[in-house]
Amino acid sequence: MKLTSNMFYHTIFITALLLLSHTVIAGEHAKEMDAFIEQFHGFKQFNGNVLVAKQGKIIFEKSYGYANFEWDIKNTAETKFRIGSITKQFTALLILQLAQQNKIQLDAPLATYLPDYRQDIGNKITIRQILNHTSGLSNYTQTKTFRSKYSRNPYSVDEFIKLLCSDDLLFEPGTQFRYSNSGYFILGAVIEKVTQQRYQDVLQENIFKPLNMHNTGYDSHAKIINQRASGYSNSLDGYTNADYLDMSIPYAAGSIYSTARDLVKWDQALYTNKLINKELKKQMYTVSEQRNYALGWEVNQLDADKYGKPLTQVQHGGGIEGFNAFISRIIEDQLLVIILNNTGGAPMTPMTKGLTNIFYGKPYDGATENVDSQLYHALQNGGIAQLKSKYNQLDEQKVPLRERSINYFGYELIAMKKLDAAIAVFELNAAKYPDSANTHDSLGEAYLTANKPVLALKSYQRALELNPDSESAKQAIIKLQ
Repeated sequence: MKLTSNMFYHTIFITALLLLSHTVIAGEHAKEMDAFIEQFHGFKQFNGNVLVAKQGKIIFEKSYGYANFEWDIKNTAETKFRIGSITKQFTALLILQLAQQNKIQLDAPLATYLPDYRQDIGNKITIRQILNHTSGLSNYTQTKTFRSKYSRNPYSVDEFIKLLCSDDLLFEPGTQFRYSNSGYFILGAVIEKVTQQRYQDVLQENIFKPLNMHNTGYDSHAKIINQRASGYSNSLDGYTNADYLDMSIPYAAGSIYSTARDLVKWDQALYTNKLINKELKKQMYTVSEQRNYALGWEVNQLDADKYGKPLTQVQHGGGIEGFNAFISRIIEDQLLVIILNNTGGAPMTPMTKGLTNIFYGKPYDGATENVDSQLYHALQNGGIAQLKSKYNQLDEQKVPLRERSINYFGYELIAMKKLDAAIAVFELNAAKYPDSANTHDSLGEAYLTANKPVLALKSYQRALELNPDSESAKQAIIKLQ
């Protein structure tokens, strides 16, 4: 059909209107997303960078707070953050690339590639089971003395595997799910063994360089890395420098630093066959029978009734001393949410959910002040009496006063040498959860610290009644009697 000049200009006008409409909507989304994240920042629950993109085009990007508080250096789009366990998806992809090159078989035993690993386990677990955390391998970060004895020391890959990644299996491989940093550390060793290169060099050569991810790399305390954020712990009385962690330890389970913009490049590459072929990409998103965890990714099917169509969300979080991070990808719409935080412990799940729902025009919950923060402010303003009053008020309002959270708050007060307040908090927790051995054990510890042995003994005896296997209560009672 031949277009008349009027029809031509009409088409141009309609196209311009549609573009303007999309621009206005994107602008409104960005404004709402900013207000939403600002709430978390205002409550000191988030400090870092947020980026939302669709089909690789950024629709919202903003930096909040400081990359370095001591020098008043603000976060910017170029700030580099440690991303913790988001590293696992990069490790998984390197394994899949080796599978594509027929250098690794995903369902072959580990011993095929690491013959020096203990044979009873190496011949029993497969590469795929390690990738999807169904191998039965333990988790070295859960070792009791990990932080005090090991976390600050440099180790070679072989040394660390022998030291902390060679425990007995927790269950029969393929029967359960148990998240394992040890497993992904071992995968790093597999990559090095098969390629005869260092893990970080394979990352650079196979992923970062081809994708022009110039602001992403393998972290090291010794290296000078421009615009690297400092990591902080977020406590009740303010920020403190995060504990030191030698980066030889997270290794292939959590050693990467990156920027939000570089992670957009990563996201977009995964929609192509540039890194791995279509069949292996399908396997990368195929979950195990035990859990909604695939190969380096958690996979969720969002409610089709809520969003108007089926949506597949592939995501992963990462936490490492002073940092936590999150990546969420909605496959059908190529919607990407990146959150990078350098004050530890930001509530990534509600933040991601809120940003996603804003994009789709769905209801979402705003930020609320943490319970321990509210109680601490009450203590500061009116002492223990006001703290108790605030606790009772929150309880009457049906605000969740979780046993574990309140217990942690009590220990924070002990660390701040506010013993009387800590005792009050533990007493409230024990009264609310009278059948919990842990609440009474913690109360006993607080009494003992405050040199109140009679009350301490009574609390420990109650803890032992509730849990006859409690070694801490047994030992305390022996000392007190």
